[in-house]
Amino acid sequence: MQFKATMMDAAGVLRAITRITHEILEHNKGAESLAIVGIHTRGIPLANRIAERISQLEGVIVPTGK
Repeated sequence: MQFKATMMDAAGVLRAITRITHEILEHNKGAESLAIVGIHTRGIPLANRIAERISQLEGVIVPTGK
């Protein structure tokens, strides 16, 4: 039997969020003029976690929306 996907553990999710955060910061050359928008249903918690991680790394509060 082949599996289509595997679940990430908490450490895997944090690594993925950190990687996404770094890519966002690289593509936007920092957190200036940056806002994160999440799409209902699962996108809002993800947007909040990414914004929180950016805040931890850059020391800037990033506005979020839905």
